[in-house]
Amino acid sequence: MHLLYLLNEFPKLSESFILNEIYGLEQLGHDISIVSFQETEQALTHDEFGALHAEVRCLPTPGVRSGLRAIYSGLNFRELAMQLYLLPPQKAVGAGYVGAHLDQIVRSLPTAPDHVHAHFFDWPKFALGYLKLDVPMTVTAHAFGLFQQGRHEQRRRLAEHFDGIVTISDYNRRYLLNTVGVETPVDIVRMGVRPDKFEPSTDAVPGRLLTVARFVEKKGIEYAIDAIAAVVDEYPDLEYRLVGSGPREKEIGDRIRKWGLEDRVQLLGRVSDRRLIRELDEAAAFVLPCVTASDGDRDGIPTALMEAVPISTTVSGIPELIEDEETGLLCEQRYVEALEDAVRRVLENPSERASMARRARKQILTRNSIMKQAEEMNKIFCAHAENRG
Repeated sequence: MHLLYLLNEFPKLSESFILNEIYGLEQLGHDISIVSFQETEQALTHDEFGALHAEVRCLPTPGVRSGLRAIYSGLNFRELAMQLYLLPPQKAVGAGYVGAHLDQIVRSLPTAPDHVHAHFFDWPKFALGYLKLDVPMTVTAHAFGLFQQGRHEQRRRLAEHFDGIVTISDYNRRYLLNTVGVETPVDIVRMGVRPDKFEPSTDAVPGRLLTVARFVEKKGIEYAIDAIAAVVDEYPDLEYRLVGSGPREKEIGDRIRKWGLEDRVQLLGRVSDRRLIRELDEAAAFVLPCVTASDGDRDGIPTALMEAVPISTTVSGIPELIEDEETGLLCEQRYVEALEDAVRRVLENPSERASMARRARKQILTRNSIMKQAEEMNKIFCAHAENRG
């Protein structure tokens, strides 16, 4: 089957789950074309990107010339008028721009796609209203766009462009059906990781904690720093390392300096795959105290929680991945005292931590491997093909 994948940006370091999915589908024999709505500006990529056969095509950078090309390509002004009713003008025009250039790219493909799949249930996907394709279309709804952007009316109208919606948790499925009120069928496919890439390690450095995340409010990193500050005097070898970057980097740095933790907390920025694997191997535990942000944004199930023994929270679909005290430790969001207790527990009980790691890995192998994810997506694509047939 020729699958056309539509992505906002590809490849993107924080979205390894998309790369894993495409990699797995290629292993199942699918021919895949990728259209990225913008060119990536990230110098680092995952190792799996080099193993893909899929060709990546990018939309032209917005400008006067590319804008005129979009208009002259035969832009559907009736569709644009409808979207101007639903979306702010800038986003409606942006969706029209994406749709016009996307239609040109699709018509230039050597073979027509049998199925179109997109990631992220957000406003750029209104561009699908401009495509002249009679094939099944589906989308994976992640936290971004689902909880934060737009109104429920927009989400319901966007859902009408798709034959099916895929999401990563029961929590998200209930939200789409009961809160948003979509009538499009919703399936659950858990995100996957490559278990062979993150093997169990005996190299953990006593007292070392790790976070890998984008520095945004919903990750709750400030609460982890507060918890570290509260227990740091009890553990002379305690160190906390953060991999990532983002808009709250200054606030996080200020928090570290406020508590005088410059010698105990290190900001590592973006790192290569090889360095990330080493950091995960050497961490005694992985800390990600997710919260519901002030604008309603929240995580679905962060894939980073699948790659190490986690300390996290009960936000969103995270309890569907982590069973408290069995495969990790869970706290209520913004409950710093509970985070302190969890940190103490993993530092003082290495044998318990090792047992949780074994149970967590067993779960990942059965429920959250990339091939499991790819096989579930394959079933969905085939089912839609049969329905259309």
